Amino acid sequence: MLQKSLVQYGLLLSGTALLAVGVQNFLEPAGLVAGGISGLGMILDDVSQKFGGPMIPLWLVNTVCNVPLFVWAWRIQGRQFVGRTILTSLLFSVMLYFASLFPYYHGDFFTAAAYGGILSGAGLGLVLRGGATTGGVDLAAAVLHHSALRHISLPTLVFLLDAAIILLGMVTFGATHTLYAVLSVGIMEKVMHITAEGIHGQRAAIIFSEHGIQVKDALVKQNIFALIAQRQMFVQKEQQWVVFCVFSQKELPLVKSILINIDRNAFFLVADIREVLGEQSFSG
Repeated sequence: MLQKSLVQYGLLLSGTALLAVGVQNFLEPAGLVAGGISGLGMILDDVSQKFGGPMIPLWLVNTVCNVPLFVWAWRIQGRQFVGRTILTSLLFSVMLYFASLFPYYHGDFFTAAAYGGILSGAGLGLVLRGGATTGGVDLAAAVLHHSALRHISLPTLVFLLDAAIILLGMVTFGATHTLYAVLSVGIMEKVMHITAEGIHGQRAAIIFSEHGIQVKDALVKQNIFALIAQRQMFVQKEQQWVVFCVFSQKELPLVKSILINIDRNAFFLVADIREVLGEQSFSG
């Protein structure tokens, strides 16, 4: 249990560090507003300096904006929901402060967007693997969904809030910056999913076959998890076996080969799965 907790906190620590470097040292110097509280911080800092005001550090904006969100979420959804998010968000603010002490990248937009997206996506993926979020827009969307906007899905709310911040960034920094920011968001999303879910991914399959027992036995023999059940087909007045199995992406050709060799007339349905819990290993 202690080892698992240490691994989770290690993921949160390294994830927030990568995210902070991506945002603070690559996206922020190029004026690439990729959504989130950090994007809002870039806008506030730019507006403040344009009107002769002081420079507003991202770590300060992240902290100040998240505190009322924490209080709001605590009252509506309880301590269990907010606890780890508070830790991760404060850790992200600390990492933003330390990242600000290192040199910034001031080269071309494409490089800033690419490296900012890669580092931020990897950081977010590690945070998700650690079982937390960085607060900000995700937390605001969750609270809004729970309290007032249940008719709008949570992913849609996150998208709308991020889109609003990116549009504000277009008003502040211009269309060119925004186009590169959108490119960075695309890279960030892809890297985040790969980091959080693994590069290989898992697949689940449902097989309808008259030779289900043989199919199931052949899969298990290859160390592929498989369950079997029987169903009655009333229209054709016959019985078929239903086999459910889970395997890694690289094992898909093996599963197909087993099925073709046993029953070419079987119905084979494959779907991606996000996560597998339990003692059985599906790493392949």
